[in-house]
Amino acid sequence: METPRLGRPGWRDPRLLAGLLLVLLSVAGIVALVQSLDSSDGYWAAEQDLVPGEVVEADQLTVVQARLGDAADDYLPASEPFPDSSSVVGTVRQGELLPAGAVAGADPESRQPVSLTVDDPLPEGTGAGARVDVWIAVRDGSQDYAEPELVAPSAELAEVAEAEGSFGASGGVTVQVLVGPEQLPQVLDAKGNGARISVVPSLVGR
Repeated sequence: METPRLGRPGWRDPRLLAGLLLVLLSVAGIVALVQSLDSSDGYWAAEQDLVPGEVVEADQLTVVQARLGDAADDYLPASEPFPDSSSVVGTVRQGELLPAGAVAGADPESRQPVSLTVDDPLPEGTGAGARVDVWIAVRDGSQDYAEPELVAPSAELAEVAEAEGSFGASGGVTVQVLVGPEQLPQVLDAKGNGARISVVPSLVGR
């Protein structure tokens, strides 16, 4: 008696259809996994250093694609427009994402940037966002200066640039320091009366 020969399964064979379905589901799962790993969202980032007290303009911002995962809510998404007439609470350096809590209508501490020219260079690496102490020595009625006084401790540094003297010669260093309303009059008076102003890195908040 001859053994019956197995025929080749046709397209309507349930086993073949089930196998094809498993293959398709596996491929779809892999594609979804790859897309989820490659997906990223746009976030607002600083195109240049942003300092408190100044209104942030559109050309100071850029959009950066990033995958932040659980930290996504901590930064401002580019899917929403940047709030008009807003500034940042703390210094945001070029290339950094804007934290959601860093944007405000005005500086909560009412600080204002003041430009100061100092003779002594700051230590290498001291830039925007660093904390500095502002010391002022007023003239004592002659050519000498009185003992320096700490006027603005742990003030935030907004900008550092080389000062240009006459004929392009170096004239020291120009810094912008964020000064509160209590220290502002004394700092401005020192600038206008030829006092000696020194800016040194602060040990507080390091």
